[in-house]
Amino acid sequence: MRSYLRILPFALAVTSPAALLAQTPPPANNVFTIFRESVKIGKGDAHDAHETAWARAMAATKDPVPFIAMTNLTGPAEIWYMSAYPTWADYEKANDGISAAAKAVGKQYRPAETEYLNDGRTMILRPRTELGYGGPADLPNMRYISVTRVSVRPGHTSEYEEGRKMAKAAHEAAHLTDSYSVWEVTSGAPAGTFYQFVARKSLAEIDAGATIHGPAYIAALGGDSGQKKLAALTSAAVISQETDHFEFTPSQSVAPPAWITANPGYWKPKAATPKKP
Repeated sequence: MRSYLRILPFALAVTSPAALLAQTPPPANNVFTIFRESVKIGKGDAHDAHETAWARAMAATKDPVPFIAMTNLTGPAEIWYMSAYPTWADYEKANDGISAAAKAVGKQYRPAETEYLNDGRTMILRPRTELGYGGPADLPNMRYISVTRVSVRPGHTSEYEEGRKMAKAAHEAAHLTDSYSVWEVTSGAPAGTFYQFVARKSLAEIDAGATIHGPAYIAALGGDSGQKKLAALTSAAVISQETDHFEFTPSQSVAPPAWITANPGYWKPKAATPKKP
């Protein structure tokens, strides 16, 4: 799980944690942290049990601060722990204000991480609202997040941005029903790394992608010439692009009260299963 700095996600956020991956995130949260844990092969179940116990211990402390976990369904075996702050000053203030109880929980559970993990990485991202499309996602009632990581060639960020703005304008002109947010990594990963997030209630929504981005979208993009221009911009700007799908992991999260109220069947902590004598 997180180091001390990573266990205080939403405590100082101006908005609720729904702003975390909201499709057009409010500018109040300009520091979005993701701690990526890479799980050893064969250690997934044991790691899940360890993290679930850690999350329960955190929830039992006085005034626990929420954090959200999600587990990958595709790609390398990873779990992401996510947090959001208005500013770096708020991030620092949260770290300085960690309670003794939270420190004790971390001291108890952190050493065992070496048994389950290959490595971990903390990334800091900033919102690029001008590149995203659609309104805020109803995150408490979502189950999946599709994550596209884009590596942009040094010196070619302007082409990438132009291409994303073309796609956004076409979405707006065609009044498409999908939505997504775009974030840029500011530290913890190579410069030119961007992430696009799409929140989903069901993976079945992926089936509609080709239909949504059909003739109306292509026409709004500018037809064949628009498609060629977008392809040229992408070719000039993008080194690589990868999409993976994640599922929220309530058992390893300390969900905000608003999320539990909105969807208690999914986010309300489950009672621990008694051990057999």
